[in-house]
Amino acid sequence: METKLEKLLTLVFVCMITIVSAQKQLIIGTVLDDSQPLPGASVKIKGSTKNTVTDIDGKFIFNDLKSGQYSVQISYIGYETSTVDVTIQTDETKDLGTIKLSQQQKSIDEVVVTGTLKNTEARALNLQKNAINISNVIASDGIGKLPDRNAAETVQRVQGVSIERDQGEGRFVSLRGLPPFWASTTINGNRLPTAEEETTSRATAFDFFPTELISYVHVNKSFTPDMEADGIGGGVNFITKTPPMKTEFKATLGTGYNMKADKGVYNLGLLYGGRTKDKKFGYLFNVAHFIRNWSTDNFEARRSGDEGVFRMELRDYNGVRKTTGVNTAFEYVLSPKNTFYLKGMYGTLSDDETHYKHRIRFDKFSAANNTARVELQNIHNLLITELTSVSLGGIHTLHKGKIDWDLSYYDNRFKYGNIPDKLNNSYYVIKYTQSGVGINPNYIADHGNGPRAYWKADGGKLDYKDPDALFGFYSDPNFKMDASQMRFTDLEFYKVFVEEKDKIVAAFNHEINASDKLTLKYGFKYRDKERNARFSDIFYNWSNGTAPLLSDYGQYITSQPNGSHYLSEMNAHIGNSFGPVLSTSGMNQFWFQNQGNLKINPADSESLEYNKALGRNFDVFEKHADAYGMATYKINDKITVLGGLRLSNTHTTVKGYSVIDDVLTPVENTKNYLAVLPMVHLKYALNDKTNLRFAATRTFSRPNFGDLTPGGTYSEADNEFKGGNPNLNPTYSLNFDLMGEYYFSNVGILSGGVFYKSITDPIFQDSFIGSYNGMNGVQFTAPNNGKTAWLGGVELGINRRFDFLPGFLQYFGTQLNATFMTSEMEKPSGRKVTLPYQAKELYNIQVFFEKKGFNARLAYNHKGKYAVEYAETDINDSYYGKYSSLDFGTSYQFTKHLMLYADVNNILNKPLIYHFGKNEDRPEQVEYYGVRCNLGIKLNF
Repeated sequence: METKLEKLLTLVFVCMITIVSAQKQLIIGTVLDDSQPLPGASVKIKGSTKNTVTDIDGKFIFNDLKSGQYSVQISYIGYETSTVDVTIQTDETKDLGTIKLSQQQKSIDEVVVTGTLKNTEARALNLQKNAINISNVIASDGIGKLPDRNAAETVQRVQGVSIERDQGEGRFVSLRGLPPFWASTTINGNRLPTAEEETTSRATAFDFFPTELISYVHVNKSFTPDMEADGIGGGVNFITKTPPMKTEFKATLGTGYNMKADKGVYNLGLLYGGRTKDKKFGYLFNVAHFIRNWSTDNFEARRSGDEGVFRMELRDYNGVRKTTGVNTAFEYVLSPKNTFYLKGMYGTLSDDETHYKHRIRFDKFSAANNTARVELQNIHNLLITELTSVSLGGIHTLHKGKIDWDLSYYDNRFKYGNIPDKLNNSYYVIKYTQSGVGINPNYIADHGNGPRAYWKADGGKLDYKDPDALFGFYSDPNFKMDASQMRFTDLEFYKVFVEEKDKIVAAFNHEINASDKLTLKYGFKYRDKERNARFSDIFYNWSNGTAPLLSDYGQYITSQPNGSHYLSEMNAHIGNSFGPVLSTSGMNQFWFQNQGNLKINPADSESLEYNKALGRNFDVFEKHADAYGMATYKINDKITVLGGLRLSNTHTTVKGYSVIDDVLTPVENTKNYLAVLPMVHLKYALNDKTNLRFAATRTFSRPNFGDLTPGGTYSEADNEFKGGNPNLNPTYSLNFDLMGEYYFSNVGILSGGVFYKSITDPIFQDSFIGSYNGMNGVQFTAPNNGKTAWLGGVELGINRRFDFLPGFLQYFGTQLNATFMTSEMEKPSGRKVTLPYQAKELYNIQVFFEKKGFNARLAYNHKGKYAVEYAETDINDSYYGKYSSLDFGTSYQFTKHLMLYADVNNILNKPLIYHFGKNEDRPEQVEYYGVRCNLGIKLNF
């Protein structure tokens, strides 16, 4: 494959040089407002059928012109139309330079329009309006109007998009209610490698990627053949900032407060860019740094099938997150027809997390004295995610079209920091146990599976809606956590390292303007990927005499941080029963002082050394080779048709382990498949303001990496065994989309549409209850291909300014959108269920106010519940509960150089909930994050 690729690239390069040398008459130019490019502008030559749109940098090209005089007309939503007269000579490339458009003025009494928000929306809407495919676009300034701090959070406001959160921050992106790993998330058109602590899917966690690095976000609901099509739900393309047309300096400085953590939040952003006097060399340096203290209160009810709760976990998290993003971009204009670029990006997220977990063991209840066991886990870890990328490419204008090429390298890795030391960097846990703790016996029942506490829905006392009933098991006066009774049980090093590298991503595209009506395009893309995953979970027990008590480390024990406020949102008081805990320095000292007294427990440990953890130790080597061809034909001024085919070949080799006759044996599985992906798009422009769009496309999703492993791994914390399936097939989908759009003249849009997906070989997590290593009630999960599935839905949206209303109301506006979906999938057992991760409804409600330099925006976001895993019966299905959030952002532009802003996140402070069954009566996990505030200034020169 490599030899063929080298030959292909050599041939392409030779052809490119040959074609570039044969140029005829061309007109090129760049469309700007004051200083920023205007992408998506409509550009046409009056009196002819020649027309085009500006690219993301505001540039346009007319090829294959005859010598003579022309009138070039440029129009843009929200701006005055401009016409430029030009005369072109034989073999001349006429560079019109920068063409500046002026914003439309509207005579309204006592109205002063600053245009900041309006211009931002105009850029995004023009890109969306002139695109051939069904998409939504967000511009960088629009992102800054709400307190969205990372790339995932920016897209949650778009219709049909939802996100998954971690510690209250957006992490994974989901489109149209489908799993995050069924969506393609890309940066500058290239799909990113993935690396995350627990997730072994292809979904990229974007909490490391600050919004300050983003120029535009394209949410593609339908793909064209020149896009990577491994995303059944669609794709989100984050476009990073590029060198500006004139010198710019921007700075953001902010501080804030996390109410739950009772500590500060700090952010800094810098951007400097410009061009040399001859405009040939452009440069950009962009840095963002964000530090925030955070706190999360959580309880988790561990449940074995329908046997009731055997363990209640009371979790208290506190930490400091630091995000740093760096984006550099260089551009060299060799000639008006040849441009080269070099881009580099670095993003990192470090999360210094302290976690105290109280585990109430109902399964250890003694009816003789009405007591049970309480386990205290003292946990400290530093989670680090790092992404590095470098891209080199060029854009070359030809006599009848253009060529662009790109060579990129990406490296994404996850690791734990040096806690407690460099050799044992891990999720570090020290557990103590206190027996004989009084428990209210009215909460305990034995239905033949041992002592359990049962939810009210199952005839028990636990009631999520009533905190007194939820935590009523501690109403016994002897329920007290006592350091002098807490004895050391075990020490745990939970180690994870994941690195995924795209060692080369090579792309080549050639666009040919065959005529004024017909444009042809073809291209190739190749990716060489390697993923390495290493995992172990090692337990140590005390080996010399009687294990120490928690009280023996008096100088290192402290009251639990924020323990007295634990789950205050629920008006719970169980935090008052928490005893002292080990400080972070005490946790480190315990290991340093007691290594000689500790011995590994092989029975509880999970690692290759003990023929375990097979599902988390594997290497993947994958090669993607894509080729496509497409044609865009303008039937007339109103109707445009695009048709084409993309071929995507995937060669995957997974190297892992299996245990054969009690011997750890390396195994290797190879799978090769060719995805044939035809695509058709139809765009009908009824008039200058109205579009009707139709798309019929075939897309696919590759199996997740972790699903392909030959072995499995047991998690003591979750009492779950996760296995793999190397024989999985990719999932395919035939997609139909119909969308209508009406663009308001005052910068806004009304849209509505329907979509349908016919899916074959969907992958789902099948589960059942069994025994493992002497443990009963273990939940076994393994991926399998289902038979068929379908998904259908409706999308509605409006973005409207109220400047048609009188008086004070004219300064208001709204953005509303909603998506309603339904689906069906049949499991091999014959049970019919909805697709995993498919919510029935998603909607956003935004109200904004803009007058002179003042802007304010209130945004409500809602996502319906959806199933995560399916069991044998619906009562044991695992659901991600419905979630709603309310955020507020405001700013005041004092001068054109100075802005003051303020944000409030998570005003409602609704809990994140996982639950068993279709309602919240049997919660599995409930988590609160608290309200966050931020205040700062922005400078722009």
